Amino acid sequence: MSSDPVRHIPAEIISFFRENVGEILLVKGPPGSGKTMFSLECMKALSQKRKGITIFPRMDEDQLKSEYSWLVDDTDEHNLLPFHGNTKMADPNWFKREFDRLNSRAEEGIGFMLFDPINAITEQYDNPERKMKEIVSLVQSSNVSAIIVQEDERTTYLDHLAGGVVRLYFDEREGRKFRSLTFEKMRGVEVRNSNYLFTLHEGYFRSFIPWNVETVKKGEWLPIDDTDSHFSTGLHDLDKILDGGFKRGSYNILDVDDNILSSEYLLLLRPVLLNFLHHDQGVLMVPSAGEHPESIRNDLNPFIDLDKVNELLYFLDYFATSSSKDYIIPMGATRREGLQQKGMDVIKRLRGEEGRPYLDFVGLDTMEYLIGESLTLRHLLTGVSKTKVTKTLGIGIAKPGLKIGQGIRNMSDIYLRMMKINSIPCFFGVKPETRIFAIMPSEEWGFPNLELVPLT
Repeated sequence: MSSDPVRHIPAEIISFFRENVGEILLVKGPPGSGKTMFSLECMKALSQKRKGITIFPRMDEDQLKSEYSWLVDDTDEHNLLPFHGNTKMADPNWFKREFDRLNSRAEEGIGFMLFDPINAITEQYDNPERKMKEIVSLVQSSNVSAIIVQEDERTTYLDHLAGGVVRLYFDEREGRKFRSLTFEKMRGVEVRNSNYLFTLHEGYFRSFIPWNVETVKKGEWLPIDDTDSHFSTGLHDLDKILDGGFKRGSYNILDVDDNILSSEYLLLLRPVLLNFLHHDQGVLMVPSAGEHPESIRNDLNPFIDLDKVNELLYFLDYFATSSSKDYIIPMGATRREGLQQKGMDVIKRLRGEEGRPYLDFVGLDTMEYLIGESLTLRHLLTGVSKTKVTKTLGIGIAKPGLKIGQGIRNMSDIYLRMMKINSIPCFFGVKPETRIFAIMPSEEWGFPNLELVPLT
């Protein structure tokens, strides 16, 4: 994952400094929450036209090189001047003189400063608050904006002085930790999202901006080859997470929270469908409640040849009593003579003489509603056995309130849980056990290609 500082920090931060020259952003949070990496990413984004100064009074030169080598080695690229604990800039007695010297030498002056942490500069004085006021006054009188990292999470003088206060914190979902930030104060800025999910994956700060399918950059669907042992999930990242994808002959569950819309769980289902169809492998679906065959077909059509959809995608519709479409088998008729056979004929057609694999997809809420808990479990056990024998693929969608929840977890080979955190669709593995991943459109290839970013 490459670092794009402007794209990967909340837009409210950029707006805050654009609207408020000589302003202070106070960054707070517990140890290890990501305050330094967040502040550095902000400085990279802000200091693209004017020089920025970063001051780390607690670090010596070796530590700074070890932890942030890019900051020391590539000063021309990021326009930042780093200072550590054994430089004059980090010494309060020298600070004013060094600051004035650097500010006069810079072509357009110093635009931004980072103090990380401010406590290390002021704590050696009998009146640290007074020294803090002196430094802040000097910075503001020079029309320089500052990001100040504070170790103390309590409310201090700086909370009242700063125009913006950002708090970083840890949270967890079902025993899995993730990081969030919240705006406690943002003077003069419209705050569209007060909370952002973020990660420090691969050593970069990246916040996740809420997105939707309608406005995101589109691209061409990129299929992935299956292997002798696994069907691809249609996503390189998910194949890697699941150690190759879905095993041939496996049954797999996607369990979704009640705040997940069908358009959101399709993010993980769509790539599987497209990949199967691309490889001339059929799909037989029992849609979940609220889904309709036409809406699913229309969703896939922009990304794959319509002939493949017409030839290889079929639906068992238990709520329809009749259909003029060959690809919809109406299973809701009062007289069902021949309907089960028609379903078997479709499977036979999809498999062909050579016994090609196909995808058997079931909206489990539909089945439980129609035939009840015990019959649904019995039906699934039969389907799981058939899937393993024929080496095809089974996928079920489980929605909240499903009575057979524990039963399907026990019988599944892979069990994924999907939820939203701070408006971002995410998932984690129960079987196999994984961390949480944020689901984002691929910046390189465009939607419907996705990247799954670990929340580290």
